[in-house]
Amino acid sequence: MTEHYPKIAQLKTVDAFRARLAELGLEIPVDDQPLSAAEGSPLARPIDIGGFTVGNRWCIHPMEGWDANRDGSPSELTLRRWRNFGLSGAKLIWGGEAAAVRPDGRANPNQTLAVRENEAGLRQLLDALIIAHREHFSTTDDLLVGLQLTHSGRFCRPNTKQLEPRIAYHHPLLDEKFNIAPDDTSVVWTDDQLEQLIDNYVAAARLAADVGYRFVDVKACHGYLMHEFLSARVRPGRFGGDYEGRTRLLKTIIQRIGVEIPSLMVCVRLSVFDIPPYRTSREVGQPMSFESLLPYQWGFGTNESDPLGMDLTEPLRLIGELQALGVAAINVSC
Repeated sequence: MTEHYPKIAQLKTVDAFRARLAELGLEIPVDDQPLSAAEGSPLARPIDIGGFTVGNRWCIHPMEGWDANRDGSPSELTLRRWRNFGLSGAKLIWGGEAAAVRPDGRANPNQTLAVRENEAGLRQLLDALIIAHREHFSTTDDLLVGLQLTHSGRFCRPNTKQLEPRIAYHHPLLDEKFNIAPDDTSVVWTDDQLEQLIDNYVAAARLAADVGYRFVDVKACHGYLMHEFLSARVRPGRFGGDYEGRTRLLKTIIQRIGVEIPSLMVCVRLSVFDIPPYRTSREVGQPMSFESLLPYQWGFGTNESDPLGMDLTEPLRLIGELQALGVAAINVSC
């Protein structure tokens, strides 16, 4: 008999949620009813981010709606989603949309673009959100809105549903899973190409500031390009190898934004640990075979002797360094 994980959306009551926690052996206290703001809900309290007082602790995470027009400008579906962000009452809009810093960095041909040619489109999104929020909550003085900047790297599909990967290095398991030839050097970024990519990120951040976004999120999570570089141990050159090389791309982008656009806050959504990729399955997942690859050299925050476990030494070091670089907030993911 196959075993499936139930979707959270299928747990319709608090009791059903508690029962699922018990099945998993997890002790997580759950209230019968959420507190309202009037009842002193901690989520209704303000919080300081980068010197800005955010009105509450509800946050909208960045989406990849993949419903923009082919030129990266927002469609009516994109605008509707952003209006709903404003109507939600959340005071922290973390990135809103994953916007590619160049056309070839899109994970879908209909992904939003953070390029100068789409300045009007990015302004439309921000205005739609702010107007909706102001109309329903009277003020936007405590509303913090940012734009997430991304390059999809290994998962680029800028033209069709066909992968057009641009990778940091050859990963033996991911190459196998996504049919990338291990000797194909054409898909690997050169150091010179990365210097241009850094310029692309800085240009996108400047655009976001010009439009009126208060911060940018330099996306470094979920297997996309900035995240992949953090595990680039087998990559030669300035942007791979040791810890300093693997974190250089992310830190250089953040440093340059801080110097060249000092009025703009920078945040980072960061995956703090990796595990080996899993086989595609609707059943309980099983990792691809990694036993022949020990000690495991293809993960960030990964235990080299047991890559299904974590070693947070480097992620914690990076979080401290990002804070020292002036990063206003870090959104931790996996």
